[in-house]
Amino acid sequence: MSMAQENVEAFRRGMAAYNRGDWDAALANLDPNVEFDLTRAAPDGKTYRGYEGVRAFWGMLRDVFGDFRIDAEEIIDCGDMVFSRVRLRSVGKASGVRTEDVLYQIFTAREGRVIRVEYFRDRSDALEAVGLRE
Repeated sequence: MSMAQENVEAFRRGMAAYNRGDWDAALANLDPNVEFDLTRAAPDGKTYRGYEGVRAFWGMLRDVFGDFRIDAEEIIDCGDMVFSRVRLRSVGKASGVRTEDVLYQIFTAREGRVIRVEYFRDRSDALEAVGLRE
């Protein structure tokens, strides 16, 4: 298996682990100094760093949305980066309102572990980040 294929598999494993609530298994695919950058995806978006930051981010999602899952609908192997179009499905914990949204993620990996995850609202911005165009 090539390094690029390993990166895609690490992405899939991490997403599956997150969706089943196994945060330890999801974190195992991440570098201890990983960065989750939401600055281009949310009005109050920030960057979460390291396992502690990622756990805080996931905890916030769980607190707001009791039921939250993320499913990849498109994955493009870009060498040490993985582009993905993801569908977010959630149910508001307090309101019970179901929501669905689409975001774009760029995973950057080194030596089989994710070192950076960037979230984008705009597909063309995400594609540009990995050196591709529509």
